[in-house]
Amino acid sequence: MINTKLNKSDFLLLVIYFVIFILVESFDHTFHFNQINYTFINPDGSSYSQVNTSPSLEGYLIGVPISFICTVAILLSFFKWLIPKYLIDEKKYLIFVFFGTLVLIFYGVLKFTIWHWAEHAPWQTYPSIVDLVIKGLSNSASNAGLPLGILLTKKYFEAQVQMADIQKKQKESELKLLQAQINPHFLFNNLNTLDALIDSRPEQAKKYIKHLSALYRYLISTKDKEVVPLKEELSMIRNYFYLIETRFGDIYTFTIDGENDTEDKYLPVGALQVLIENVVKHNRILNGNPIKTTLTIDDQQIVVINNKGEIAQKRESFGTGLNNLKERYALLFDKEINISNHELQFKVCIPLIELVS
Repeated sequence: MINTKLNKSDFLLLVIYFVIFILVESFDHTFHFNQINYTFINPDGSSYSQVNTSPSLEGYLIGVPISFICTVAILLSFFKWLIPKYLIDEKKYLIFVFFGTLVLIFYGVLKFTIWHWAEHAPWQTYPSIVDLVIKGLSNSASNAGLPLGILLTKKYFEAQVQMADIQKKQKESELKLLQAQINPHFLFNNLNTLDALIDSRPEQAKKYIKHLSALYRYLISTKDKEVVPLKEELSMIRNYFYLIETRFGDIYTFTIDGENDTEDKYLPVGALQVLIENVVKHNRILNGNPIKTTLTIDDQQIVVINNKGEIAQKRESFGTGLNNLKERYALLFDKEINISNHELQFKVCIPLIELVS
């Protein structure tokens, strides 16, 4: 929405315009005002002539300021009354056109009349009502049209910049909220697993701590980022694989294909973790068959496919889920992820991002 409130830059722009306007107006009437011979016919058929001369200094001191005042009055009428009331608030376009035309005619006629007097033009040459209305409308349109157009254009682009800034801040806020939704149950369950390993398998417990600390180090280092290189995300997900495989044994297995093609590719922070967490959260072993998950990387996307097991009971959620990932892709890149839920397998395709420098 256009903000019709005039600010300092608007007034500065108007000052520059009106300085030029007054100079041009004075120049026009000083150097292009030729003497004009008016010939009048009397009722008896006789005639007489009158010479119209350039306005006196007194005429300029009246006429030029009146041009300035009428133009400013038109601008204020549009910005303080007509546009806010009839265009923005009430959206009554016909009334806006009607009153806008009246304003232009009124101030145009006023200016024309005063200049007619200042130029010493005979009043016998004063136009008829119809011609006067046309001249007044034309006069106002020529004088006020340019500054009005400049201000409206300036206000429009200011509104666009402001809207873009608001949308950017809103996206940043939404992204921060989405990235902050890490479930504390993940840490709690990993600590329980670590506690069990310390008593029974202390060496594996040390290795478990190493992978867990590497995972949290990654989370801390990327907490203020929106996207990360695919290589870093793959390094993180291997730590996550180890935690899952240690905790659940042979229930879940993971494979990565096409890892060589990772240069200059990016993902939202934690995108792979969300996909793998979704597999663990919603599937458990069925009839002794493990849940096998494959990550396939190509030039454009990553495809994650897992066979479906028995629907798991509600478990901890270390991410924000697929809905969260959808929202992040939409906010950051205006892209969609593709989800296919078949009888025997679940498939998710997420786009890879190439950042343009």
